[in-house]
Amino acid sequence: MASSLNLPEPTELTGIWQVTDKHQVCSIELTDVRLPEGSIWALKSDDCLTKMIGNPVTGWRATPDGITLTDATGYGLAFFSQGSEEWVAYLVDGRELVMTLKSKE
Repeated sequence: MASSLNLPEPTELTGIWQVTDKHQVCSIELTDVRLPEGSIWALKSDDCLTKMIGNPVTGWRATPDGITLTDATGYGLAFFSQGSEEWVAYLVDGRELVMTLKSKE
């Protein structure tokens, strides 16, 4: 029998998160507010995350094996896979980003 991964509900992942790349630390909020695109949820942050990733990050979506940060159209900018205590993304330039939950809203 094959096992399958469950898609988490957005409310399971909402809250204040910290994203780091060893040089800077950004605070973001994953919300449960659906964006007009329809399949993504609003992400709140200042310019820190945009500078870190190189593009404006306005949304997010849960996947069975991680969290994808997106632009306003739903285009994936960074995919974080779940580790034991943190979520990790590898950007095309080789940088490793680490995302950790700081508090539930």
